[in-house]
Amino acid sequence: MWNRKKAAAPGDSPGTRVLRQFVYGDASVEQWRAVNQGGSQAEPWTSFERARQLLNSGQRQDAVRIWMQIAQTDGIESRHTAQAWYFLRQAGYQVPADRARTVLGAVAEMPVAKEHDVLAAYTDGTARYLNYSGAAIVWEDRSDTPIQRAIAGWLAAAETIASAVGTWDQPTLPPVPAGHARLAVLTPGGLRFGQGPPGPLSQDHVAGAFITAATSLLQLLTSHAIR
Repeated sequence: MWNRKKAAAPGDSPGTRVLRQFVYGDASVEQWRAVNQGGSQAEPWTSFERARQLLNSGQRQDAVRIWMQIAQTDGIESRHTAQAWYFLRQAGYQVPADRARTVLGAVAEMPVAKEHDVLAAYTDGTARYLNYSGAAIVWEDRSDTPIQRAIAGWLAAAETIASAVGTWDQPTLPPVPAGHARLAVLTPGGLRFGQGPPGPLSQDHVAGAFITAATSLLQLLTSHAIR
């Protein structure tokens, strides 16, 4: 399923490279500001902007307080939550142990020729599929029960990885090597991931369950887009 050539379908977008920057919740303060292209004055965008200005003026602790408020706000988009925790970690904040492994989202990058398909899903029920060809599906419909069940199933598999794998200790990720897959889990404590050739990963009990659940979601997303 991962290496099929995906035909253009409703909802596809040519902005795959832009979308790819934001699936991991590790954009810089300036990059994240650029996501708000329409200049929305709604929360939490206004709080993110206020924190950015405080950080740039040297008032780091005031910015930290705002990011903490965002990170602890219920009901907002999961990528907002992930970004707030990322900014807190970059500012030196130590995430409490009881929060550090909470799953916020999952990402799989699977090799296709010399490129990679990217699938991401988040606890708010949204998903992104970025095909290596440049096509994309941005899923925001939280009312589709089969897809929501598939997202929940994948995130459940991600919890096993989050409980067993330590966090990546660098600000950003290096590119995935050609022919390798990357399986990642977004948590308040940081990104937790493993990577390697897809064959051995699929044979591993934990990684195999993660890939199987991701594939089930991908099948539903692409089938829905084609319909």
